[in-house]
Amino acid sequence: MNLTHLRAFHDVATHGSYVAAAAAASLSQPTLSEQVRLLERHHEVRLLQRAGRSVELTALGHKLFAVTSKLFAAEMEAEAVLAKARHIMHGELRFGTDAPINAVGVLSAFRRRNPGVSIQLVSGNSAEIRKRVLAGTVDVGIIADETPHPDLVGRILGTQDLVAFVRHDHALAGHKAIRLQDLIHHPLIIREIGSVTRRSIETALSTAQLQPTELLETDSREAVHAAVIAGLGVGVIAEDEFNDDPRLVLLDFVDPIPPITEYLVYRQANPRTHVVDAVLECVGG
Repeated sequence: MNLTHLRAFHDVATHGSYVAAAAAASLSQPTLSEQVRLLERHHEVRLLQRAGRSVELTALGHKLFAVTSKLFAAEMEAEAVLAKARHIMHGELRFGTDAPINAVGVLSAFRRRNPGVSIQLVSGNSAEIRKRVLAGTVDVGIIADETPHPDLVGRILGTQDLVAFVRHDHALAGHKAIRLQDLIHHPLIIREIGSVTRRSIETALSTAQLQPTELLETDSREAVHAAVIAGLGVGVIAEDEFNDDPRLVLLDFVDPIPPITEYLVYRQANPRTHVVDAVLECVGG
């Protein structure tokens, strides 16, 4: 078994493309492609298949990736044990978050304590990050999803309120607050399914027996801001995610809406416990 070829496959499977994997591994794309090709040819199998600029794992590729994830996680664990003996931690922290602003404090503290560790930051909605943590493609995640899972450990980081915001010339811009009732008279701009922000506002509207007349769905909080700036409607986000912009006006909800709770989550049986422990130390753990 050629470990160099095996690592090439693992890197491509982890990053989802030859270009991203080559950049992360500091190799040329042709070199990485050739190493994967040699692995497949030697064992007469197909592990990856191209899908545009990305790659997808075959059924066998998924099985092998589960093995290589454990293999190279164990390698990094061994490196950490030896590095710890010199009071130095090296390697990589794979950190997922549903909002980059929520990760700043933890990552800043982590970087100060562990300058030799590189950080890979992945963002997405809570459902996406939760799946990544469970799959082991990120070590630790910050999400606003309290749904229990036997393989996950969660720690409360804090809470934040849900707020609305409009463009400065919107009909509601002169108000300091907004009612849920107001949302049914204007286009509502919210995140995609899987976002806890969306789930929270939809639950609040349903409880109040209200139904928006027009809904505009976006795939990111940045897109919510852009749509509101374009004058397309009223945006709803978590308060900490609001971008201070002279074109925008922030509105608090009059109605009692439960705050969003952010959790730090990690796998119960994570083989990279040294990395997880180092993160927990930065949040009082």
